[in-house]
Amino acid sequence: MLNFNLDVKFAKYILGMLTNYYEVCETNSKYYKMKLKFNGFLVLLVVLVAQITFAQERVVSGTVSDNAGLPLPGVSVLIKGTQTGTQTDFDGKFSIKATPTQVLLFSYIGMKSQEASASSTKIAVKLKDDSVQLEGVVVTALGIKRKPKELSYAVENIKSEDLTKTKAVNVATALAGKVSGLQVNVTNNGINPSTRVVLRGNRSLLGNNEALIVIDGFPSARGVLDRINPNDIDNVTILKGANASALYGTEAANGVLVVTTKKGSGKLSITYNSSLQMETVSYLPKLQDQFGVGGFPDGTLLPLENVNWGPRFDGRLVDASEVTLDGTTLQVPFSPIKNNVRNFFDTGISTRHGVTFKGGDENSDFLFSIDQTNTSGIVPKDTYNRTNVRLKGSRKFDRLSVGGNVSFFRAHANQVSEVAGRQGRPLYWNVLNTPLHIPLDQMKNWKDGRYSRNEVSFFRFYENPYFIVDTQREKSNYTEFNALSNIDYKVADWFTISLNTGFTTFNDDFKRQFGALTYAFELDEPYGQIDAYGASTASRITIGQRFNNDLLFKFDKEINKNFSTKLTLGVNTRLTSSNGVAVSGDNLIIPDFYNVSTRTGDLIGSEALNQFRRQGVYGDFTLGFKEYLFLNVTARNDWSSALPKDSNNFFYPGAGLSFVVSDAFPGIKSDNGIDVLKATVNVTKTGNDPSAYDIQSIFAAPAGFPYGTTTGLSQGARDPDPSLNPEFTLSKEVGIELGLFNSRLMFNGTLYQTNTTDQIVPINVSVASGATSILANIGEIQNKGVELDLKGTIIRSNDFSWKLGANYSGYKSKVVSLFEGVDEVVIGGFTDATVIAKVGESYPLIKTTSYDRDPQGRVIVGANGNPVKSSDLKVQGKTTPDYIVGMNTTFSYKGWTLYAVADYRTGHVFYNNLDDLLSFTGLSERTASAGRQPFVFPNSAYSDGAGGFTANNDRLTAGGGNAFWDEYGTIKENFVSDATTLKLREVSLSYDFSNDFTSKIGIQSMNVGVFGRNLLTLRPKDNTTTDPEFNLNTGNGVGVGSQAQTPPTRQFGLNFNITF
Repeated sequence: MLNFNLDVKFAKYILGMLTNYYEVCETNSKYYKMKLKFNGFLVLLVVLVAQITFAQERVVSGTVSDNAGLPLPGVSVLIKGTQTGTQTDFDGKFSIKATPTQVLLFSYIGMKSQEASASSTKIAVKLKDDSVQLEGVVVTALGIKRKPKELSYAVENIKSEDLTKTKAVNVATALAGKVSGLQVNVTNNGINPSTRVVLRGNRSLLGNNEALIVIDGFPSARGVLDRINPNDIDNVTILKGANASALYGTEAANGVLVVTTKKGSGKLSITYNSSLQMETVSYLPKLQDQFGVGGFPDGTLLPLENVNWGPRFDGRLVDASEVTLDGTTLQVPFSPIKNNVRNFFDTGISTRHGVTFKGGDENSDFLFSIDQTNTSGIVPKDTYNRTNVRLKGSRKFDRLSVGGNVSFFRAHANQVSEVAGRQGRPLYWNVLNTPLHIPLDQMKNWKDGRYSRNEVSFFRFYENPYFIVDTQREKSNYTEFNALSNIDYKVADWFTISLNTGFTTFNDDFKRQFGALTYAFELDEPYGQIDAYGASTASRITIGQRFNNDLLFKFDKEINKNFSTKLTLGVNTRLTSSNGVAVSGDNLIIPDFYNVSTRTGDLIGSEALNQFRRQGVYGDFTLGFKEYLFLNVTARNDWSSALPKDSNNFFYPGAGLSFVVSDAFPGIKSDNGIDVLKATVNVTKTGNDPSAYDIQSIFAAPAGFPYGTTTGLSQGARDPDPSLNPEFTLSKEVGIELGLFNSRLMFNGTLYQTNTTDQIVPINVSVASGATSILANIGEIQNKGVELDLKGTIIRSNDFSWKLGANYSGYKSKVVSLFEGVDEVVIGGFTDATVIAKVGESYPLIKTTSYDRDPQGRVIVGANGNPVKSSDLKVQGKTTPDYIVGMNTTFSYKGWTLYAVADYRTGHVFYNNLDDLLSFTGLSERTASAGRQPFVFPNSAYSDGAGGFTANNDRLTAGGGNAFWDEYGTIKENFVSDATTLKLREVSLSYDFSNDFTSKIGIQSMNVGVFGRNLLTLRPKDNTTTDPEFNLNTGNGVGVGSQAQTPPTRQFGLNFNITF
């Protein structure tokens, strides 16, 4: 671009000369001819001046280095007063077009910003270190910007590049292992798994324990991280404790993840990004490969059975199908088939394409992005397609600033039902339950295959896995639209009024279908029983809205050179509502047409309405003294529609202190030692109200109604307590921040304790009251922890740098009290493997059916050598880690960057439901450990008849086949495993092309790379089946594994980014 910029003094001189000349010419005609001749000269002079001025814009290039003279990549280079800029490449080099009169501004995290004149075409800039960790800006609660030095609580920030290096579709999974205090779990490994995001452990027994997610100032519903486009995110700020997030209200009692999306700047740029990802099964349960189907009662071969208590595999030909109409059967070798289960699963493929347009100047900015992801999962025919669109912009008008941000999300999923089969067994179970000698691929053509035309497998109890894939599916279409606006009016330099409004609407359209099937063979039914089921379908449509509005009055005033004040006062209104309609029908008469209109059975329907409102007023006040001591006070009062009308408001305050020791006592700083030292302390109280309608009686239509023209309603089993109060959490924390060696090494440490009282929990009551339980305020949970974050640049030279980060999170929870006379409450799980809260113990615990043990902990066996089952359930351990260690490292060499993230979790256990089911069918590796013969039960003892116990070395179990292992399976402590894992979560290798290369081909930047996720998972020997991170659901009953999952997988792929 050419800029026509005349020097002002020179222009005045030329204008004055021209004016005088024309005046002379007008008054003296004899100079007329001279005028004509001189005109040509003046025109030539003006053109020459203009040409010189046009030619002043030229390429300015140079290098940027640190104090030691080492090149600094990624330094921002801006022409001062404009939005035009660039960045240095890996070698610290830059080039930019500028005129000699312009000034270049150089800025870099950890360094003092510096200006340099563009009068020379070659510039060498050396940036000095600075403690900018305390001088930058952090977006905190309600979008309020604060200097880190002012904050009295723990805050961490993750940049966009650290979220997108391995192209995770789900942002939540990309957060794992990167900051202390944050734990991310997934329910399974399907095409679109749900996630659970928890900060600093569990505070509530039955209430919400997940962190609040805030997108550009708008508090969003749980699960939003599963839907947002990762490429739209600029950074994520983690406000870990209640102290940091009290201003957001009750939903923020568990901490907040503040997501800030990108905005436009500088001249128009277009970025295209693309990735191709493949997903494969990483490991499967270890199965025994010695014994085949059969076993009732004497281990004989039963070809049409599914349990594996039969004879040893010997390679003979055996029947593997029903008898067909021509009198033949499929015969296969009686030998285990290698990779039979693994070969059932496909290689998942995910493609992603995105385009972003952005730009801006000093007063305005805009961004438009669109991203499309198409995924085919490892389960045959499973697909997931999603589209993200975002439009964002802002404009400044003198004292008025306005901004808008709209986004659209649409996802279509087509996947196998999680409750497939008439027994509710999911697909994975049916695949694993296939006898080891049966070729799964023979079941694929189930409609018209000669030996597999029935819907069931080669046994009568469960469906053919390929029949499930084809006919038992769930299809969903989810659409979400978000609109955000913010208006700021600067009444004075120190006083601003802001109005932030957000609205979300969604539509969730879900349909489940089950194909018709018969549990029987056409000509050979060994059990004399035929079970037939007609096709069925169920549909549900849910629409909902979420509205949030904040009116803020912000004051920022220096009293004098020693004291400064910042005050924010606000009013908040939050509304949520949803309406769902469901309908289902059985015995559909048209094959493969799943419509309730074709049913012959009853039509079943229901409707659910949910509405909730909360209003609040709040304040945030900070008093600063000499820029090194800051007192912060917060307060909020909420009115909640979920509480009784007469007591529906509650107040919660907080206070904190931040002391920047290194600024108060500059003498402690040194070039090679401490340059940042900050200490904090904070105490805050937050509230957590109950769910909507918890204080009201809920009625529903009972079974059998309507009966003709008569309808009926019955009261729910839970009786409400009209005096219910919110839960309250008192949070205390102290912290330290330390920067060493010119901030090349940064350390943050925090100790915290939270006590949550008035826990909202159902307690059992007499059935004579008409209910079985009542929801009441009982008990207290205490949660203590320590968080440590360390990051630094270990090596930095001309061509090479090595950065290393580590974080540690230690957790210790305790149930202080429950209701009078109540020692424990059930949180989740199964009847014989439950997750509980127990007074005086860690929370949560898992409790299962167990063995009787002697004082030395040995299993007591009876006269028959079999273990004795205890009459009571026993606690097996806690289901959340004692601590989590996260590690990340970055190696950079010229344009190459190698990045890796790993984490280690330990100190907890989980109930392995999948292992339990495999033991039931005789497929578990342990069931063949003794060759199906009687054996001495390990670590056992028996009564010596005199009150003592003798080590068991001679009493053999009463058999080693089906009868023994059936009894073994009723004792669920056998399936509680150590949940310790070490995961290599992310690895990426990328190359950034140099500025010299990209400028030659007319682009701004280009990057290519390869990546992998979950490439390695190390587990204890007693966990031979699955990933302990998988859970039954995203509720509080963590530590209970699910059979409704797909096997653990690893992902690897390629990515490409280019900016024009």
